[in-house]
Amino acid sequence: MNIAKRKLLGLAGTWPWLAACVSTSGEHDSADPLARFRGIEVVLVVDAIPGVELKGVEFYDDRHATIYAKSTQSQRNRDIMALGGARVPLAVRVVWRSTYQPISGPNLYGRQSSFTYAGELEGDHTLPIAQRIPAELLKEIRSRGGALRLKFRLKGDGVLFGWDIERSGSSLSEFYMPGGDFKEARVYNGKAIEPGWYIDKNGTKVLTDY
Repeated sequence: MNIAKRKLLGLAGTWPWLAACVSTSGEHDSADPLARFRGIEVVLVVDAIPGVELKGVEFYDDRHATIYAKSTQSQRNRDIMALGGARVPLAVRVVWRSTYQPISGPNLYGRQSSFTYAGELEGDHTLPIAQRIPAELLKEIRSRGGALRLKFRLKGDGVLFGWDIERSGSSLSEFYMPGGDFKEARVYNGKAIEPGWYIDKNGTKVLTDY
């Protein structure tokens, strides 16, 4: 999908990541670990590995705000959300449950949330985010444009986190400087024309067709 044509998430105006004041100077404030992200457009991508279906998925940022929720997460219902000028979280906690039954009331941190599910926790993983994004990638975005994609791929036993730069191509978006725990395959007409990869627990890069 061409990034210029992607519809912004309808509730982006109240999205917890959105900064109240965005600077485009790119100046680094050593007192603020998130200052280097100011003015950077952020895209959130969430899916799961093939064959995995997880229920009652919720993402919390380092301020304990719910930033993403899905009743059932799988590869086929991948989400891509253009968030505009957004706050990149210091860390993200990802949980899923034994059921996706919605309930009213506070979330796991005791805060009222519209994204709350019942059921025993089956997965609970916290990942560092902001500190892993390379300075070279942000420099490239400020120099040549593009959006920072924060990508999460859920597994039954954990969560993979990756990133890249998205730019509008002639008809489809193009992606540059992938890094992190995985890169998705490039698929055309249902076939992988460029393999993806993930880093296994031994630090080995494993090629994939998804």
